[in-house]
Amino acid sequence: MAASGKHSGFDERLLLLFRNRAQLKKAHQQLQKDYHLLQEQLKNAEASTRRAEERLEAIERLMAKPQAGYSGLVYFQLRALWRACNDQLKLFAGELRKQQEDRERKKQVQRFNQDRDHRLDELSDLVARVKEEADGLESEARSLEEKHARLSGFWNYFRRREVDARLSAKRDEHSAARKRIDELFDRRIKIEGEPGPDFPGLSVEGRRVVNVAVVALACHLLSYFSEAEVARLAREAVTRPIQDLKYGSEDDCTRLIGTIQRLMLGLKNRHLQAPGLKELAQSIRRHAEFRSEEDTVPVASSIDELISGSPALQGSRINVLTEEYWDIYEVFIR
Repeated sequence: MAASGKHSGFDERLLLLFRNRAQLKKAHQQLQKDYHLLQEQLKNAEASTRRAEERLEAIERLMAKPQAGYSGLVYFQLRALWRACNDQLKLFAGELRKQQEDRERKKQVQRFNQDRDHRLDELSDLVARVKEEADGLESEARSLEEKHARLSGFWNYFRRREVDARLSAKRDEHSAARKRIDELFDRRIKIEGEPGPDFPGLSVEGRRVVNVAVVALACHLLSYFSEAEVARLAREAVTRPIQDLKYGSEDDCTRLIGTIQRLMLGLKNRHLQAPGLKELAQSIRRHAEFRSEEDTVPVASSIDELISGSPALQGSRINVLTEEYWDIYEVFIR
């Protein structure tokens, strides 16, 4: 028996040792994964740093040349314009989102109140019916009490017993009806005290409304900045390195900077109104297609035909979704 206990203890220790070994092996594998992930992140960070240093060196070399310096000024003006349009879209999307959320929340509260009022009306009707029944039972009970009082004398003994039985039954029914009324009033108090529902967030349809309006404004901005091809030049400035771009002579650059600043002033001071923006958004919504019932961003190709034939987009026939103007995809509400 002692030897058997000895072997049993040894087996348990051996099993525990194997378990610890498996856990250590699993932990080691996880550490290796983390190590490789950190190495990859370090490589990416180093690559990003090198690219930033290369861009900075290119800018320094460019700005060191007086003639090229004017192109550099135009380049950064165009990039600032791009960011301003992106900010405009974000501000617009934020305002629309809040408005849409307010509308949907009000509709939700309205539906909740209508449902609660409907249940309270049904409950009131039921209370009225039960109260009418209770009043009738109370009246019948009083009649039986009066009848019982008139049945004096021993010769009415058996009739009094019959009336007593009927009276007791009516009183029980009346008590049950009153109890039922109290329960209904308790239920009414509970319904009246129900808290409003939590807002689940903007619906798919609501997010689509906002995103379509963002597309419409992006199209309008593209049309607005089509003068002197400023919009196209701005896109080049955010997609190509500075050393690859030239904007002409000093006079050419000065004129272009003047145009950019004039257009930017209209955007900054909110002089930029969007005539026909609502109609354009409605037209885009009619043409827009989505990849699934849950998707909220229009398929770019679905609005190609609209953009190519829209009179509201004078000066521009470019699909803002296909060309990703103003970094529009980072503005959309998913």
